[in-house]
Amino acid sequence: MRELVKAAPTCMLGTVLGDLPPHLCPMQVQDVDSDGCLWFFSGADSAHNAHIGEDPRVQLVFCNNSNHEYLAVYGKAEITRDIHKVDELWTNMVKTWFPDGKDDANLTLICVCPEKVHYWDVKDGKLVAMAKILMGAVTGNPQDIGIEGDLNP
Repeated sequence: MRELVKAAPTCMLGTVLGDLPPHLCPMQVQDVDSDGCLWFFSGADSAHNAHIGEDPRVQLVFCNNSNHEYLAVYGKAEITRDIHKVDELWTNMVKTWFPDGKDDANLTLICVCPEKVHYWDVKDGKLVAMAKILMGAVTGNPQDIGIEGDLNP
């Protein structure tokens, strides 16, 4: 999970999972800690923060198209203003969203602790996978293209 998140740190965060459609927004992972929890900066006034306040269940969907790697993470989110974690994760890029810096009243962190993680990956590399897809299309025979499975969070 860490490797894929490092290679493709932008994901779609889904909240209000009991509604159709769920609320989705792009988010950038700032850290995957030693427990496997994923950390994000987020605005206190955001819709997803409000949703998490009502229901902490979230879904994260990662896509690394260049390597045909995909990851779905289901877990519980918590909103915090932990100043030590803010200090640890802060970069000048974050100031784009929080112009008053680390003391911005709108600054919060979201910590997502995974409960279920599922991945998909091509096992032979992108070119071989594309060749197998073409072969399957031409012959009509199913091809063994990838692997998938659950990961322990």
